[in-house]
Amino acid sequence: MASISVQNLTYRFDNGDTLFSDLTFTLDDKITGLVGRNGAGKSILAALLTGEKTPYSGSVSTFCRVGGLRQIGAEEKLVQYETVSDFLGVRAKLEALSRVAAGGCDPHDFELIGDSWLLREELEQQLLALGLPVDPFLPCQALSGGQLTRLALHQLFQSDYGYLILDEPGNHLDEQGKHWLIEQMRRFHGGVLIISHDRDILRCVDDILELNSLGVRHYGGAYDIYAEQRANELASQERRIDHAKTQIKQMRQTMQRNREKAQQRAGQGKQVARSGSQAKVLLNSKKQDAERAGGARESNQNRQMAQVQDQLSKLNKQHEMLKQQSLSLGKTEKRVSRILDITELRLPYIQQENDITFSVDFGEKIRLSGANGSGKSTLLKAIASRLSPLQGDIQVRAGLCYLDQHFTLLDSAKSAQENLAHFCPHLSETDQRTLLAGIGLRRERADQAVATLSGGEKMKVAMLAISHQPGDTLLLLDEPDNHLDLDSRLMLAQALRDFTGSLLVVSHDQDFIADIGVSGEISLDSSV
Repeated sequence: MASISVQNLTYRFDNGDTLFSDLTFTLDDKITGLVGRNGAGKSILAALLTGEKTPYSGSVSTFCRVGGLRQIGAEEKLVQYETVSDFLGVRAKLEALSRVAAGGCDPHDFELIGDSWLLREELEQQLLALGLPVDPFLPCQALSGGQLTRLALHQLFQSDYGYLILDEPGNHLDEQGKHWLIEQMRRFHGGVLIISHDRDILRCVDDILELNSLGVRHYGGAYDIYAEQRANELASQERRIDHAKTQIKQMRQTMQRNREKAQQRAGQGKQVARSGSQAKVLLNSKKQDAERAGGARESNQNRQMAQVQDQLSKLNKQHEMLKQQSLSLGKTEKRVSRILDITELRLPYIQQENDITFSVDFGEKIRLSGANGSGKSTLLKAIASRLSPLQGDIQVRAGLCYLDQHFTLLDSAKSAQENLAHFCPHLSETDQRTLLAGIGLRRERADQAVATLSGGEKMKVAMLAISHQPGDTLLLLDEPDNHLDLDSRLMLAQALRDFTGSLLVVSHDQDFIADIGVSGEISLDSSV
C-alpha cells in the first residue's frame, strides 16, 4: 500500500525557471534511495513531500504521518541550536521539570510537562546508548555533525511516524554511524526515502529513484543493480546514437546522389530539346513531372531526416544524463623522495593515548581512518599550519594543498578563471581557459563567480588548480566527497587515482577510498 502518492508534480522558482515537471510516482513501506546530480532538486523534492514547500502544480498525497531530516550544516549546528535540548526541541520541558523538582507550582509548567515526567531520565538513557555525553544542556558546539545527526535520527526512528524522508544523513556519519543508520532503517516499522550518494547506504535499499532534468526514473533493486542497469542503458543509447548518425549520413548521401541524377537528367533533357527530336510540349510535361517527383522525394527525405535528427537530439539529452563525466589532471614533478615527516605529535582538543609518528613518500596515497572525534581533520589542519600542535614536529618538503568538503581552497567571490590564474600564474590565460573548457566551463561560464557553481564544478576547478602547480604537491583531502553526487564522486576518485603526487585523505566512503587506490592506511583510533 502506498504511503505517499505524487501526481504530475511541478516546481518552479520565483524567477519562473522550472526545476522539474510532471513527476509521478508512489512510495510504499520500503527503503527507497533517491539519487541525482547536484542541482537536480532532490532536497526540494524532499521538502515538497514533507509539506515544507508548495509545488507550482500537481499534488502530494500522504496516507500516514511523514517525518523528515534535513541536511545538518555547520552553520545550523552552531547558530540555530544552543544546546542538545534545543536541538531536540525539549529544552522548555526539561526546564519546567527542573522548576517543579525545585518546588515550583506554576500551572503552566505542569501543562508543559504533560505526561513527560521521565523525559530527562529517558533522554539521558538515549544519549548513553548513542555514546554521547549524558548532558541534555551540553552546547551543540561540543558535538560533531555526526553526533548531532545520529541524535536526530534516533528521535525519528523512535517516533510514531509512518514514513521518514532523510536528506543525506550519511554525510556526517563515520563507518560505525553508517552501519547504525542502515540497521535502524531496516528495523523501522514504516517506509523510508533516503537521499544519499554513499554506495554502502544505497546497497541496503530496496529500490532507487533517479531524479534529473528529464523527470524521475525508477530502478528496481539496490545500488549494484542500479549501476548495472544504468550501464546497460548507456551502452544501448550509444548504439542507438551511432545508428542515428549513420542513418543521417546515409540520407544525406542519398539526397546528394538524387540531386546529381536530377541535374544529369535535366542536362539530357536540354540536349534533346536542342536536337528537336521530341515535341516541346512533351518535353515540358516530362520536365514538370520529373520536378514534381523529385520535389516530393526530397520533401519526404527531409521529413525522415528531421525525425531522425529529433530522435538523435533526445538520445543525446538522455546520454548526457547517464554518461560518466571525466577530469584530466596535470602531472606532479618528483623533486624529493620523502614528502612528509611527523614525529611524536600531540594534537589539541583530542584525548590521545599515544603520540602520532609517520612519514609519507612521493607518490604515496594514504588514508587517515578513525571514528568521529579521533582527530583526523585536526591532524590535517596541523599539517596545513591551520592550527598548532601541542607537541611534536611536522616537516613538509613539498607544496601543500588543503581540500575540504566545501572547497574553501577557492575564492568563492572570484571566477573560475581568476582562481586558476591565482594558483597557476605560470599558465597563460589561453591555457587556463582551455583547461576550464575541458571541464565544461566555457566562455562566460568560466567568468562566473565560483559561488554560483555546483559542488561538482567547484571540485573540478579545485583539482585543476592543484594538479597544474609546478613542483611536488602534498594533497590534504578532508572528506572532499561529502557533498558530491555519485557521478562527481566517481570522477574525483578517478582523478585522484591518476594524480601522480602524494596525498592524505579522510573519507568514510569505502568505495571512494577503493576507487582512489590508496597505498596505505593510518588509523588514529590507536592514538586516542
